[in-house]
Amino acid sequence: MGSIGIMSASKLVSRIPGFPPFSLCSLASVCSLFIAVSLLAGWFIPEFYAWTDSDQSRPSPLLWKVPLGAAVASTAFCMVLPWLPMQTNPIRDTPSPSMRFSLRALMMLTAGIAVAIPLLAKYPLVVSGIICAGAYGCLIAFSVRNPPHRMASFALFGSMILPYAWVIGYEELDRILPTLTVIIAGMPTFLPAALLGSTFGQHFQESQWLSFLLTALEIAVGVWIIRLGPKQTIAYLLLVLQISALGSLGFYMMCIA
Repeated sequence: MGSIGIMSASKLVSRIPGFPPFSLCSLASVCSLFIAVSLLAGWFIPEFYAWTDSDQSRPSPLLWKVPLGAAVASTAFCMVLPWLPMQTNPIRDTPSPSMRFSLRALMMLTAGIAVAIPLLAKYPLVVSGIICAGAYGCLIAFSVRNPPHRMASFALFGSMILPYAWVIGYEELDRILPTLTVIIAGMPTFLPAALLGSTFGQHFQESQWLSFLLTALEIAVGVWIIRLGPKQTIAYLLLVLQISALGSLGFYMMCIA
């Protein structure tokens, strides 16, 4: 019965424009599963927090034991992933004009970096926000230009954003909405940015630029890994999903504090 349901869902999704047909062992079906799991995990973050019997003054040990167990299970799965049967035929990207690097282009790139570094030091939030927006734009352009990679691009975006689905039903959304609209683009790397910022003695509100830069880096690495193959993509999606889910849990704890 379960396999019949999955096959029916696969046929329905394959009829949606822009979604390539897929089989049970294809990357597209796994990407659909990642999107669904990301949405469910994000929506039930408050319920998970309540299930652990945690409160604002006494977090339960389950808050770190469950994510640790998920990380260990993911690592074990990635170790056996190369031997799992899956469609591994290389997918060719849409042909694009070859890029030739000249001395002039190299000088322009160097000049751009030289200008961006002092600007980033003086206006970190603005410059990092522009870089992050550019990364999202590149992800959209990549998915449009490469239909075979479109589902993986959707899964990457879903694994980054959907773990914060609980925000939609949050009772005090009005209170956090102004802040959320500013930092939403960098929320996928909320936890790494907060940890990195605390290392330098910065509060998260002072290190939001780190989350923008880390999110841009996460997208750039994701686009590169998607080109490598389906199994590499699955392993990276597991990492992205767990980072976003942990960040979502931490953000929820901050909101109710």
